[in-house]
Amino acid sequence: MLFKKHSSHQLYLAILAVTLSSIQSVAFANQDWNCRQVNDQWDCSASVSATALLDKKPTANAKQPRNRPFIATKKAPTSAPASSSKKFTPVRNKVIAKAPSATAPPDHSSQASSHPITAPVIDQHLAALKKALNSTSNNHPSITSETTAKADSLSNKTDYTANQLKSSAGDKQPLILANNAQSPSYSTEVEQTDIDYKSLDWYPYTASENSQKVCKGRYISPTIGDDSAADTPPDLQAIFITADQSATEIGKSSTLTGNVDLQQGNRSLHSPLAKLDQETGAFSLEDGVTFRQTGMLIVASKAEGNINEEETRLYDAKYVIHEKHIRGDADVIIRRSKNVLDIEKGSYTFCPPGENAWKISADKINLDLVSGFGRADNARLVIFGNSVLYLPFFYFPIDDRRQSGFLYPSIKFRSGDSSIAIPYYFNIATNMDDTLTTSLFSDGNILLENEFRYLDENSLNVLSTGFASQKTTLDKRRWVLGLNHTGRYDRITTVVDYTEVSDDDYFSDFDTKLNIDEGDNDHLNQSAKIIYQADTWKSSILLQKYQTIDSTKKKPYQRLPEIRLTGTLPDNYQHYNFNHRSVFTRFDRDQTGLTGRDLTVGDRLILNPSITGEYRNSWGYIKPAVKFWHANYHLSDQPSNISSNQSVTVPILEIDSGLFFDRDMSFQGKSYTQTLEPRLYALYVPYKDQSDLPDFDTSELTFTYNSLFRDNRFSGDDRFGDAQQVSLGLTSRVISDQGREIISASVGHAFYFSDREVRIDPSDAPIKDNSSDFATSIIWRPNIRVRALFDAAFDAGTFNNSEMTLDLKYEEDQNHVIGVRHRFTRDIRKQTTLSYLWPINERWSSLGLVQYDWKTNDTVDIAAGLEYQSCCWKTRVVFRQELESNNKRDNSIALQFVLKGLGGIGKSPTTELRNKIKGYEKREYYNAND
Repeated sequence: MLFKKHSSHQLYLAILAVTLSSIQSVAFANQDWNCRQVNDQWDCSASVSATALLDKKPTANAKQPRNRPFIATKKAPTSAPASSSKKFTPVRNKVIAKAPSATAPPDHSSQASSHPITAPVIDQHLAALKKALNSTSNNHPSITSETTAKADSLSNKTDYTANQLKSSAGDKQPLILANNAQSPSYSTEVEQTDIDYKSLDWYPYTASENSQKVCKGRYISPTIGDDSAADTPPDLQAIFITADQSATEIGKSSTLTGNVDLQQGNRSLHSPLAKLDQETGAFSLEDGVTFRQTGMLIVASKAEGNINEEETRLYDAKYVIHEKHIRGDADVIIRRSKNVLDIEKGSYTFCPPGENAWKISADKINLDLVSGFGRADNARLVIFGNSVLYLPFFYFPIDDRRQSGFLYPSIKFRSGDSSIAIPYYFNIATNMDDTLTTSLFSDGNILLENEFRYLDENSLNVLSTGFASQKTTLDKRRWVLGLNHTGRYDRITTVVDYTEVSDDDYFSDFDTKLNIDEGDNDHLNQSAKIIYQADTWKSSILLQKYQTIDSTKKKPYQRLPEIRLTGTLPDNYQHYNFNHRSVFTRFDRDQTGLTGRDLTVGDRLILNPSITGEYRNSWGYIKPAVKFWHANYHLSDQPSNISSNQSVTVPILEIDSGLFFDRDMSFQGKSYTQTLEPRLYALYVPYKDQSDLPDFDTSELTFTYNSLFRDNRFSGDDRFGDAQQVSLGLTSRVISDQGREIISASVGHAFYFSDREVRIDPSDAPIKDNSSDFATSIIWRPNIRVRALFDAAFDAGTFNNSEMTLDLKYEEDQNHVIGVRHRFTRDIRKQTTLSYLWPINERWSSLGLVQYDWKTNDTVDIAAGLEYQSCCWKTRVVFRQELESNNKRDNSIALQFVLKGLGGIGKSPTTELRNKIKGYEKREYYNAND
């Protein structure tokens, strides 16, 4: 029999709601969400609450409702209304029955009706409805007395035609009644009704958002349901259904037509047509189905299933996972449970709607929301419509959780050689994993590399191993071993950094995938250190040696061991600090090929106590200090004319002082503060003969502005320079009202009152200059885009430049970067490096690098590259020419192709350029998160 809207068919809609309650997250409601721009931001949530939509009474001036309203449902209460004496208790799959609201019905005079609408008929069926509700209420105390009270209010407000209404015997479920309240219209700043791919929740960026983003839009997941019910288990949440009309044959079938909407918690379903076979429990949704749950959307032509089974099928479907920027399509999507989707003849891609640069197509794709992993069988990688790779099975993550399985391979091509590396990841535990990489080379060689990581509450540990089997030299085993450890146990810190290889050419022959420290490419560090930190002192023990992989280099000293103790007395003195540093080191080395003083090994003890005072106020400071440096050696293998026992003690007296002046100033209408900071530093270190001392770890520091105020012109602990000097410095800063330093400029000069006789090499003559070079340091930041650094030293007599570093950087954003660096040291080095990153247009960008040596009039390094990037893929090609140590040029062309969301083919051609091209690493980070 046929019923009209708001008639007694509502009870049958309620029955359908209960029978569909087992269908969890089958499909989303295809309502017109009408995302709109509000204050230049997208808003996809309803601006009128469900309660307001149900309870708001029409007014004379009310606007006509839209043809496709927002969801107009009212959540089942979590407790009985105040007027009810009965308490509501949620139970699994049981929801409170709710009568329709008293909202005036829309005009349905145009709809066909088989019966005239008369007041007696209305009264007759209202009584039947109340009787059915009372009958249900007797079986279910959770239904409140207000339910039947609301039915009384329907007189003269409900339009229906029916002769009678019967409640099916044995109905055990509380009922939720359908309600198709119309949504009143409301104004929006910008209605977006003509957006491409809106049906897939794809929305373009607004004008105020970053116009330089490669992706011109993003997926927006609308708000579904009531956030207040987010903590309620899905099975305990009410199901709400609305429909324009229905046709029901009691005991056989029910048909809902026109804007059929179902919602439970954060899941919703929409279809123009829904059918239910009451005898078998089979249901079908036709003429277009939309299924939503938070973060996911499925759009299909139809869906079918059975209320007695969990399996549901959606045909000719498209799906979107919003947060992961993932979409795909399928002939059939099978929902076997609320957390598992099987996709037949489907695809998977990161590309936005309308752009299909790449996708994974497979006969079967399984998405397991519990494990967070997907599997594709008989998978094909399709690039620009062409299948380029076949995989019998393929695993991929669908969330951020780690999973065991194959990672994306990398392919490398080089002159006369090529290789493919296939990594497999083992997710052993939440704090433990392992990656095994198999590399196959075109010449038949095989390289196995393994990286094991272990993390606990006190330490991070990485064990790296590699083994190479060479077809042409089976008798030569080549391997690498790396161990990195950092631990903190209360006051104790432990550090291990160990790398060892089988031969000098391992790193040059194999492009290792291990995350190990290759040192300075000449010496591999092998060290272990333990540190104890107390309140006022610290001690440490270091064991350190090196493996030298360049036979032309001199092997460094080993420290086996080095014991340090530093500390200060408790702060019981207002202006004075008492500090102490002592270091014992045993130096050893491989003496092969060494002669003379280079053969010397032995023990060294350094004692360095000091007393430092400090008097400071707002206008200046003065810091006097008295220090001692004592060195004691016990040597072996030293030249015959040098005693095995050496000892020297050097006293140090210094006074550091400064004044602070400032004034307000303005420039181009802006206010600034300018400071003037003169500084006076006096140092007295008497000469002590150190010509017989070995040189284990000492070098002379580069002369800069800061070196004017150091007490020792040497690094390390084998020399302490004699000095009778006074250094003068002057610094001026300009600071904005916001506290940003615009410019800082310093100039300094030192006067020497005696020759400086202590040298590293005893054969070198004393330094007899009466004064130092002029040292300058300027840092200029006119705005947030530009930074300039200038450090230089000028001869005091001729003002010729002796040392200079100039570093300029312009960074408009992560894609617009220009860098210039020039370094000069008289008689040693004069090099300039230019680098840039600059887009040609929104898709194309370029990079370049030139390093030129002015002393040899030759280029040291040249790189030029182009990059193309879209929303779902990018490619780079870089040409590079390097000057090697043997003065031969190494030319290479590197190509990388990256499928966003899937991985890259080929090693990044700019990995080795990151330290030379300013801003590159920052750009990579931003682009990876675009």
